[in-house]
Formats: sequence, C-alpha cells, structure tokens
Amino acid sequence: MAMTSGSAAGASKMVIMFGAILLAACTYRVAPTPQAAVKIEPAIIAVASPGLKIPRGASFAWLDKAINLYRDERLDSTTIQHQIERSIKSNLAERGFRFVENESDAQYSIAYTAALESSLDDSTILRRFGLVPGNMRVPVDNPLFEKGTLLIYVFDGKDGNVIWRSAVQAAVDFSIEHEERMQRIESVIQDMFSSFPVQ
Repeated sequence: MAMTSGSAAGASKMVIMFGAILLAACTYRVAPTPQAAVKIEPAIIAVASPGLKIPRGASFAWLDKAINLYRDERLDSTTIQHQIERSIKSNLAERGFRFVENESDAQYSIAYTAALESSLDDSTILRRFGLVPGNMRVPVDNPLFEKGTLLIYVFDGKDGNVIWRSAVQAAVDFSIEHEERMQRIESVIQDMFSSFPVQ
C-alpha cells in the first residue's frame, strides 16, 4: 500500500520520538552513582583466653608503652586518639569496670594500635598481633578510601600476658565530616566490646 506524504511525515516523527525516549532511558540507567558504589561494612574479630571472665568492679589502666597511633596527614590524629580512648573508657565503665590513672594500681592494663593500611598492612598485623578480621577490601582506585585497622588488647596485671584482643578493619572515608567520623569510631568500638568477657 502506498504511503501518503502526510502519513510518512507522521511515521518519521514517531520514530524520532521513540528514539529520543529510548536514548533518555538508556542515559538514565547508566548514570554513575559513586556514593552507592562503595558500601563496605567493618570486619571484626575478638579472641579471649579460654574461660576468661573479668569480674565487674575490676580496675583498668592504660599501658602507655603498648599504645601505637600511626599518624597520617589526611586525618586529625590527635582528635582521633582522644575519641578512641574516650570510647574505650566509656565501654569499660558501661560494663561495670573502673579506670585508674596508674598501671601499678590496676588489675588489668589496656592498649590499642590504630593505623591505615599504608602504615600497617595485613601481613605485619598478623605477624605482630596474631589476628586480622578477614578479607575486607577497599577499592584501590578510589583515593577517598583506605583500609584502616584498630586493635585493642587487654593484659593481665599479674603476669603481663594478653588475655583479650579485638581487631576491626573498616574503610576510612577521608571525605566525611568530623562529627560523622567521631560517631563511626564510637560505634565500631562499641561493637568490638560486645563480646568482652564480663563475669
């Protein structure tokens, strides 16, 4: 059947409109969403001496010589250190423990190590501390993120042996605001203490 000039023009318009709609749909579907692409949950592990139960009311103090915070110019290390220590002390207090100033007056001592992967990699962590949380990976092609590790360890004041230790690895986001970073530190330390052996 022959097509009139009017019907041909109408058909051409329909083809053009259909093509525009299809192109718009394709463009929408492939639009990048960088924020949604990186969502990495922290990995946590904890190890305790067999049968360990620390009685409520026991005293803790910092073991200063075992505290290691690897500084990085991309982060406010001083503020991070204060938040780590504040969160550790508050978690101990919530479980009924006392914190004292002098190590010699404490039944247990506690320390921590915090570092980015560029300062402390997994093989070094395993060799020094004997545990890593798992296969938590951060995209290597994203400069806004780097894997960070926090280890907390408790020593028996009687013999100096490590009786409890916990490690967490998380994606450190250099782009977030200060307040959100502090909240993340507090939350992850709370998770680390969730398995703390309390009598």
